[in-house]
Amino acid sequence: MIVGLMPGTEDLRQFELADNAALAYLYVFALSIVQLTAGSATLGLIRPWGERFLGRRVPLAPVLIVATLGGLAVTWLFDLSLISALVAGQRPDAGLVSGVPLAVMVACYSPILFWGPLEILATVGYWLRRRRPTSYALST
Repeated sequence: MIVGLMPGTEDLRQFELADNAALAYLYVFALSIVQLTAGSATLGLIRPWGERFLGRRVPLAPVLIVATLGGLAVTWLFDLSLISALVAGQRPDAGLVSGVPLAVMVACYSPILFWGPLEILATVGYWLRRRRPTSYALST
């Protein structure tokens, strides 16, 4: 949308690029790199390649700490903070998009609401898979 290819988002593009277009494009590019890196790291929680790095087993504690903090941060940003702002009447697009473009934007961005909770769920799954095996005695 920042490049103005989606019809109906021209006003939003002008609003976002008003101060410094080069800085805005750099911000979006950097944010995309961060999101792709975080998404790849999340995949590492559910794939076997996430347990080894350069042939060595990845320590459990740092992964759990980073993944939990990341999941909580994303939940705060995109669930609690965003929904609170929407309830208060503050829209991320500053009210500049409406109609079909708004519906497309909502459809494209709404899955981000699941990222934080799924990150936390994947972290719990990673912990359950990697924890030390314990023996359970069956009581009769």
